[in-house]
Amino acid sequence: MAARLIELRALEPGDAAALHDFRVRNRAFLGPWEPVREERYYTAEAAAAAIEAQRIDREDDRGYAFGVFAPSLVGFVNLNGILRGAFHNAYLGYGIGEEWNGRGYATEAVREATRIGFAELGLHRIQAAVIPRNQGSLRVLEKAGFRREGLAERYLKINGVWEDHIIFARTAEDL
Repeated sequence: MAARLIELRALEPGDAAALHDFRVRNRAFLGPWEPVREERYYTAEAAAAAIEAQRIDREDDRGYAFGVFAPSLVGFVNLNGILRGAFHNAYLGYGIGEEWNGRGYATEAVREATRIGFAELGLHRIQAAVIPRNQGSLRVLEKAGFRREGLAERYLKINGVWEDHIIFARTAEDL
């Protein structure tokens, strides 16, 4: 087995400065793939508040956010919107900073988050949505074993526009 490129771990209060720096440095690079953000999002206070909100989501089994470290913070991967009951589903989101893009970090982070979701969190389904023109993200999901399930028209408001998204998923049976 190849050496791991990255480590996933929950962000801690001491990571707030690194998260703030990541957000500011990658604002333009990630902007085309994210919702429009208020200026406050790019403050140190917002980074610290996000880490606290992630802690609460973990405690309440609503979401599991991870920093991607190699060894510094190079990105994030999240399992959000967890629904239990008959669904046992999470929505996958991820991003790698521009400086580290194209090195396999996103693929490894998605694979590891998927493993955690199924093996440790007991999820049955993990799904992701990608804008069709985001070729890099499409490749990440395909390499991580996700299957295309269809097109959701005007699915999310990204960068101020209601964008179509291709829906991808994996289920526990796919392992």
